[in-house]
Amino acid sequence: MLRITLLVLLSLWSSLSVAEARQMPVKVSADLRTVELDRSLWFLEDKENRYSADHIQDTDFLKQFAPTSRRSANFGFTTAAVWARVPLLNTSNQTLDVILTEAYAITDAIDFWLIHPATGTIEHARMGDQIPFDKKRQFNRIPSFQAQLLPGESWLLMRIQTQGSAIYNVTLFNEQTFYETRTKEYVFLFSCLCILTVMAFYNFFIWLQLRKLPYLVYFAFILAMVIQSIAYSGLIVHGLDDYTGAMNRGYIFTANLSAILACLFPLVFLSLRGRHPWLERLCYLGIVLCLVSDACLLHSYNLGAKTSVLGATMASVITLTCGIVCSLKRYRPAYFFTLAWLALIIGNVIRMAMASGIIPASFWSEWSVLIGSVIEVVLLSLALADKVRLTEKSAFARIEKLNVDLHKEHEAVVHLNNNLERMVEEQTREIKSILKHIQIGIMIVGRHGLTITETHSESVKTLFHTDKVASSSVLDLLFKHAQATEETRSVVQTVLENSLDESDLNFHSNSHLLPTEMNFRFGEEVRVLQLDWNPVIDRNARVEKMLISVKDVTALKKLEAEAAEKSKELEYIGEILDVTPKQFGIFVNSAQRFLSDNKRLLRTNHRYDKEILKILFINMHTIKGSARALGLSHLTPLMHDAEQRLAASLSNIANWNRDALLDDCQKIQDLMDTYQDLNQVKLGRNVGDSLALSHDLVERIRNFLRVTEEEGVPMLKQKARSLKESIEELTFVRAETVFREVLSNAEMLARDLQKESPLITIEDRGICLSSEAQELIRNTFIHIIRNSMDHGIESAAERLAAGKSKEGHIFVQLDLKDDGLYITYRDDGRGLNLRAIHQIALDKGLIKAQQKNSLEEIAYLIFEPGFSTAQSVTDISGRGVGMNAVKDYIEAKQGSTSIRLHTSDKVLHPEFVPFEFVIRLYHTMSIQKSA
Repeated sequence: MLRITLLVLLSLWSSLSVAEARQMPVKVSADLRTVELDRSLWFLEDKENRYSADHIQDTDFLKQFAPTSRRSANFGFTTAAVWARVPLLNTSNQTLDVILTEAYAITDAIDFWLIHPATGTIEHARMGDQIPFDKKRQFNRIPSFQAQLLPGESWLLMRIQTQGSAIYNVTLFNEQTFYETRTKEYVFLFSCLCILTVMAFYNFFIWLQLRKLPYLVYFAFILAMVIQSIAYSGLIVHGLDDYTGAMNRGYIFTANLSAILACLFPLVFLSLRGRHPWLERLCYLGIVLCLVSDACLLHSYNLGAKTSVLGATMASVITLTCGIVCSLKRYRPAYFFTLAWLALIIGNVIRMAMASGIIPASFWSEWSVLIGSVIEVVLLSLALADKVRLTEKSAFARIEKLNVDLHKEHEAVVHLNNNLERMVEEQTREIKSILKHIQIGIMIVGRHGLTITETHSESVKTLFHTDKVASSSVLDLLFKHAQATEETRSVVQTVLENSLDESDLNFHSNSHLLPTEMNFRFGEEVRVLQLDWNPVIDRNARVEKMLISVKDVTALKKLEAEAAEKSKELEYIGEILDVTPKQFGIFVNSAQRFLSDNKRLLRTNHRYDKEILKILFINMHTIKGSARALGLSHLTPLMHDAEQRLAASLSNIANWNRDALLDDCQKIQDLMDTYQDLNQVKLGRNVGDSLALSHDLVERIRNFLRVTEEEGVPMLKQKARSLKESIEELTFVRAETVFREVLSNAEMLARDLQKESPLITIEDRGICLSSEAQELIRNTFIHIIRNSMDHGIESAAERLAAGKSKEGHIFVQLDLKDDGLYITYRDDGRGLNLRAIHQIALDKGLIKAQQKNSLEEIAYLIFEPGFSTAQSVTDISGRGVGMNAVKDYIEAKQGSTSIRLHTSDKVLHPEFVPFEFVIRLYHTMSIQKSA
């Protein structure tokens, strides 16, 4: 077994001898203290991790070692295994005890092999922060290998495998130098850590006293820096039995935590939220990057280590930017803040440069962050102290200002106290003067017996015609002369008793029951007094007293009534002005005639007579239709009410009340007189300038002149013809003019019914109408046009759906024949609903079910009294009076009314049938002129 081992060692030595020609050995003498091996190492980067300790005697494996082109023995963040070798030449004749160290504490695993070719022995040790303690040869902060270096040449072979930065910072010590160096390092580390720890708890205790967030954040930041330094330096091995998780990953985690707190500290220390919102967002960005780095660390240590470098760099840049910007804004605490972070950033840059292989490893580069941290802590402590001084200075300034203000307030209070009695006397005098001269009655009611206190105005005596007010009962004062019921007095008493000495909520809940206006009679004089009730609330929100103010508004009410009367008068005038003087005069004369007939019939008939009521109803309905057509809106409601009373009397004798009907007529008469008076007096539109002649007289004059023209002497014929033409010129009006005037009401009806205004065509063939015919046309066609617009002509949507134009069409044609004047009226609406007419006639008992009626007979049923197809009664239609009135008026003038149906052979049982009215009038009512 020994022979085989020697053969292996000899083969290894021979391979090493081959390489020795290219790699010079490091000389080690007996007076050795320290030898840096970094620059003498040759390296092999095993990217696939395929080599192990079994390959150290492989010649091909040893031939791959070569010097590195890097400035320092740093291979960055790699998952590969990195091998290194160096020959050591003991120039003395004795065995030397040496200690080899890898100064980079956070290395996962490192293997040392010391090969002595002369004796064929190999010394081996496995160290690193991820190697359990029981697997190591010795317990130390950093990977260390204690070995014996024999005289002559030996070979040192090392292998590092780490997920972090693979740094070869190898040093050879003798035992004494090693312990001296380690002692100095421990003193340095503990000194720096003690400074940081003391500063951390100093800020913690300041936070406990002041409760200012910057001190708490700074305490957490320093603590994180201390933990980070302990992990980086390897001191953690002295405190934990199982420290493997606290080295590499723990170091990166604490580094990210330090970066997060570094970004958070400017937010609270420099007050960025109110001063620089964009810097605030930048700090939040740095915090997010560090959190992302922690997330990457959970996935992969190598990725987490790389992103932590980015996070630390960003945090350094952000904090420095915050400090510089705030310094440029002349914020004093930012000066020390900027210098402090600059020191820490410089330390971080030096360490990252060493970790990246840019600069060689040394004591200063290795501990640059810790040194920078100590400087940063000292400077930031100065910044915090400066901020405290500024805060104290600001607080003292505010206190001084408060003292000045307090002194001024004290002087003002002293002045008020000195002048309080005088001011109270002045106020009392002013209040008394006000109460004496104010024209409003003011009195205060106490809680005991609802009596009035001594505090009251003199006007109360004048308003209530009394000399004694104080100590009187407020109820007696208010209701002695009031025109009010006992119930009102009881309500006032109840509300006051339940409000006084109770919560103000009681008063506010019942105040609406108190009267705000009452009439008072003092002898022959009636006054209107306005009352205002206001509770006097004490500090416990209870009603202590009741303040009542009384104001005489008699004159104001009179003015309001006059104003209302004037306003109504203006409304009447507005309605009158919308009507031409001629139209208004015709309407007034016709309405006055109908009203006179109604009053005459009511006065001469004391008993219930249904036929008389029908005449009254038709006359009232006609007046209402004409008033509504002319837009006399104030007159229409009165006539509608009278119409309602007449309809009720017709339906039931129990509703007959002659006096009430006469009263309705009188109300309408009064309003008609008002309209007529305003028209003549206010507007000066006198419709009575022309001489009014009766129809019979006009006709007799015309007949006389006609006979004179035909049979008189030649001298009189010409004068008779001229006079007859003048009479006709005065009394006869072109038919088209009359119909245009009457049918113009269709536009108002269309607007009320939300329909389109109809087109109107009139063919009068030059026919002129007498005054009697004009009145008859106006009284009858006002009902016909309402029937057409309400029942006949459809809405625009219905007409368009039926293929018609959206507006209806009304056609009137006049023909003068030997037996009289014929007026034909039709529209292009839906026509007569014969089925509905038939069914309604059956329901009303106008016809019998077994009775066979022609279509014309069914159509003529619309002239029956009270017959209507409307579903409800409105201001426009629904009474069943209109067509009956048309028939009665025309027949009363010896005329006739007929219906001409336009039926088709294709429709055997039509529902809606087009039709036209044909009205025949007595031939003396018209004359023919050239068209």
